[in-house]
Amino acid sequence: MGLTVTRNFAPLDELKFLTRDDWGRVGRLARERIVRRTLEGRDQHDNSFAPYSEGYAAAKREMGASGSVDLQLSGEMLRAITVEPDDTGVTLAFTN
Repeated sequence: MGLTVTRNFAPLDELKFLTRDDWGRVGRLARERIVRRTLEGRDQHDNSFAPYSEGYAAAKREMGASGSVDLQLSGEMLRAITVEPDDTGVTLAFTN
């Protein structure tokens, strides 16, 4: 997700359109959308993930996880998404 603002009027260069708090809200909304969509088994284009092979799906079920593709074996990946706002935008990243 990206946003580019081009300003051709010199006085507008001095205006701050969004604050760090605003960018933080944008980032948290983006993270929420990514997590929700992923848990529903859908990719960034809203298409369903390709199914796991039957063997892998069975192995996941044996570990107590869903056999459906939701990237949730442990839940660590989606919980590791961080929101890092600054004065000009926001970065979504993964913690180690």
